[in-house]
Amino acid sequence: MKAIAIDFGSSNTVIARWNIVTNQPETIILDDVNRPAPLQSLVPSLLYVQNAQEEIVEIGQKIIDRGKDAPQPRLFSQIKRRLVANVKYIPKLDGVKITPEWSGKQFLREIFQKLRSQQIFPHEIILTVPVQAYEKYLRWLEASSAEILQSNLPNLPPPRIRILDEPTAAALGYEAISPSGLVLVIDFGGGTLDLALVRLPRSTNVSQWGDRIGVSSEQWTEHKAEVIAKTGYTIGGEDIDLWLIQDYLENKTSEGITGVESLENSSILKLLMERIKLQLSESQIASEMFFDLQSQSAVEITYTRQQLEQLLDRRGFYRILQTAISELTNRAFNKGILKGDIKTILLVGGCTLIPSVIDFISNHFSMAKVYSHKPFEAIAHGALMLNQGVNLQDYLFHSYAIRYRDRLTEQWKYQPLFQRGQSYPTRRPVEILLRASQPNQSEIALTIGELESRPQGAAEISFDGDRLVMQFDQKPQETFQPLQISSDGLEMAQAIAHLDPLGQPDGDRLKVLFSISDNRELRITAIDLLTNQQLLTDYPVAKLR
Repeated sequence: MKAIAIDFGSSNTVIARWNIVTNQPETIILDDVNRPAPLQSLVPSLLYVQNAQEEIVEIGQKIIDRGKDAPQPRLFSQIKRRLVANVKYIPKLDGVKITPEWSGKQFLREIFQKLRSQQIFPHEIILTVPVQAYEKYLRWLEASSAEILQSNLPNLPPPRIRILDEPTAAALGYEAISPSGLVLVIDFGGGTLDLALVRLPRSTNVSQWGDRIGVSSEQWTEHKAEVIAKTGYTIGGEDIDLWLIQDYLENKTSEGITGVESLENSSILKLLMERIKLQLSESQIASEMFFDLQSQSAVEITYTRQQLEQLLDRRGFYRILQTAISELTNRAFNKGILKGDIKTILLVGGCTLIPSVIDFISNHFSMAKVYSHKPFEAIAHGALMLNQGVNLQDYLFHSYAIRYRDRLTEQWKYQPLFQRGQSYPTRRPVEILLRASQPNQSEIALTIGELESRPQGAAEISFDGDRLVMQFDQKPQETFQPLQISSDGLEMAQAIAHLDPLGQPDGDRLKVLFSISDNRELRITAIDLLTNQQLLTDYPVAKLR
């Protein structure tokens, strides 16, 4: 076992390793501490202290399964947040002070015991940390890691400990990486909303990114991210579960049903509401059944996505998200960075599964690329890239797009394909769907080029309450330079897909896959959706820059 990565989160923890067979990161599932499907990749960041004096504790899903997750003195949650915050209240159990450092060490100790029981003995451990909490977290790791690891890995040399900030790890996990690149990470999990705008490390060698225990930070500055702006709020998925419970009980009370108040702290009802919330991220309606002991009957709970969104709106959920985004962009503006400069947004945490959250963020940052397909595992999987010796000298210097004709406006528009700073070769192709622009069309020409977009315009001043807000006009001035130009200066298509039968503008006709090879060559595969025939197969277009 070469390396593992641990994303120790406030609500959930993810542990990952590199699969040498698939050459991809994979999440480690530990016996009886990971959540059930479909969230089996997560270990709840919970600690239950049975006996503090003898350091007998339980962690993760086992606590929930045994009904010990109700608020009580021996249950500790939000361990990570306590570690990075200035906690003044230190409770005592069994004559032992339960400091955040003690809780964190016990949690990690149990994790490593589980790894050992599954015969997982890493040579290197990469821990991800909040970008604003480096020094305190580093001191805690220096004080506790040796003791934890040596006691759990007897007769083996202690593994090397490395630390990587979470935004950089997320960028690696989403493959949205470029030296000194600007990324906004929105971490919206179970209990917190954290926004961090960071500039990625200057070094082009990913294998050197992060911190090393025992190495002076002054020697490592080019390998660390720079915080541009950050903000955060205490709100998350657990609040949504509670709001759903309260909404359900209020509706039952209004219907004249009595005695429902006793269900408010029901762990079963909380579990069902969490399931409903997850289902509504995938479908428009969700239902769950439970047996009501009071009425001695089965009860069905049903919510639609629209009902959930209305509930979130009433509770001020979107208003808080808007406030957090405004705070961050205002702080970034004070450092000379406009909203339009933020081109890469990485979404992590369970709340980013909610479609309206993704839409809200995408609409607010209309010029940015939003990555959201790995909300739970991007950080842990990205951290493993440090151990793979990835070198960032292979990245694009320009952004590329395909040009198409908008039938409604009769104007040329551009669909971005690859962003400046993106690494190559690409692991997965970019897929787009195209249709004919006019009746009985015999071919679809694919014109690809370099796309540059610069914001312009004056500042618009408005007021939000008594607060002055300065917003810049972000209508871009786009320049499109085709990859090929004829001798007389005319634009040339890079590939042409011939349609038989002729194409009509009433539906998608062509699926096109774009990829970049290891020698920076753009390749195209085009599939006719009507005939299911490949019209172009890995067709070489041009060398990119």
